[in-house]
Order: sequence, then structure tokens, then C-alpha cells
Amino acid sequence: MLYEKSVDDKERLIMGKIRLQGHEKFPLRDGWLTKGLKILDSIELSRVFNRDNAPDVFGIGSNMVKALRYWMKAFGLVDEVQGKGIKLSNIGALIKQYDLYIEDDFTLWILHSSIAKNIDEATTWYMFFNRCDLIEFNKENMFNVLKREIDSYSEYAKYSEKSLHTDIDVLLSMYSKDKEMVDPEDNNISPFVQLGLVKHSNAIYTKNPPNKNHINGWVVLYELAERLTKRKDISIEEVSHDEMGLSRLYNMTDMEINGYLDRLNEKGKIRVDRTAGLDMIYKTEEITSEMVVKKYYESHR
Repeated sequence: MLYEKSVDDKERLIMGKIRLQGHEKFPLRDGWLTKGLKILDSIELSRVFNRDNAPDVFGIGSNMVKALRYWMKAFGLVDEVQGKGIKLSNIGALIKQYDLYIEDDFTLWILHSSIAKNIDEATTWYMFFNRCDLIEFNKENMFNVLKREIDSYSEYAKYSEKSLHTDIDVLLSMYSKDKEMVDPEDNNISPFVQLGLVKHSNAIYTKNPPNKNHINGWVVLYELAERLTKRKDISIEEVSHDEMGLSRLYNMTDMEINGYLDRLNEKGKIRVDRTAGLDMIYKTEEITSEMVVKKYYESHR
């Protein structure tokens, strides 16, 4: 187990696949990812985050620079070569090319998918979206469930409970806001609030299904492509309810999931077979998640 201390002595936990509080207590802010996308590219390795003038380059404070680097990694926008620097990942390069200012809901959904699956860099996010079955809860309920899951996953390794509390505060501030907060110009509000996955009122939080006006079948196709990259078929049950399944990542109901699958089937993107109780999904062509992202952007420009 390795504990790292930043300059201002904030604790982070890195143990195998676990990391807590890598964000310097700064929730992701509107426009931050764009700052990173603008400066990095997918070919040349960069050490811009380590430079003394990094705050001037990004136009944010030094601790915010550390937070931005963390968020770029947590959302899968960069690949890091140890000791040599970082560059944009393939997905990061596609977003830079087609949606630099992250104005498309589809971009937010695939970023959400990435961080919710990233147990290495965003353990709290992974546990909340994949192993926390609470629907209505307060912070204490959420802490108790996440602590139980992290303890089990880490085989009861020692870590700072304060770091977990901080992660919970940051996660909830990224995905929810008080219903009284109505200023759309406040750039301190995370863009992920608009996904509507978590509602907040009077210290009570509620997981909600996605707003149908902000999500479409391309998001489901993206998830299917990730799972079918090296497979020809997959069960609807696995896609829906397994860890990192649609019901967990997106709070989707079975009816919503089947509706999206049927529409993708009608368009020939996949083939769904429910005869004789099979309930299987078959791919109709070779496709990857990156191909889905590229095709989506090209068809929606």
C-alpha cells in the first residue's frame, strides 16, 4: 500500500486498483476539460502539467491544475507513459475534434460511462454507480454502503475515512444541485448535473433514470460495442444488470433498456432474439466503442 502526500499534505490512497481523493477537493467545473483538450494532442507526449508555469498555461490555480490532470485521467481522456508524459487517448482526440467545448449530451454520457467504470482512478465513483443499490439516501447512508464495498474490495486495507467523505462530497456536487440553484451561468456547476442521474432536496439524494430528452440509442450502442468487441453475442440480462450494466451506470429500467434495444434492432445496428427465452443480442457488424463515437459525431454535425 502506498500513500502519497501532495504539497499541501492532502491524503490520497493508491492501493492496487483503489484511489481516493485525487481531485484536490475540486469538483469538475464547466470548461475545465476543454482547457486540457485544447493543449494536449494524441501524438506528442506532454509534461505541461508538471511545468512551473502550468497555472498560467491553463488559467487556473496550481492545485486546480493538479485536479484537472486527475479529471483528465479519471475520464479516460489521456494516456500516460510513466516518466515521459501524457497525451490524449483515442476517445480524447475524438472529443477534441468533434465536441471540444463538450456541448453535446452524448459526450457527457460517454465521459460519465468512463469515470463510472474507472475503479483505478475513481474508486468512489465506481462503487457508487455499480455497487451502491440505494435509491433514496443521505450522505451518511452513502458513506456506510461505500465503505462496506471498498473494505470488501480492498480486503480491509487501511485508508482515511476523511478521504472517502471528501469523495462523496465531490461526487454529489458533480451530479446534483439544490433545486433552488437556478443560475445557468454559474461555471462552478458541473456539466454532469444536467444528466439528471442524482436529484437533491433537503439533504436527501435520489438516483433517477436519465431524462429521455438528454439520452438516445447511441449511448446504449456505445456500451454494447465495448462489450461485444471480442464477442459475437451477449445476453440482455448481462448488458442490463451485470456490474457496469445499463441499469447500474444509467439508472435505466428494464422497460427503457428493452426499448432502446428494440430500436437499435429495427435500425439493423444489432439483432435481438427473444425467441424460446433466449433474450440474446447479436452484433450485425464489427464495431468498437471508438467507431460508435466517431459515427455519432459524423452523423450529428
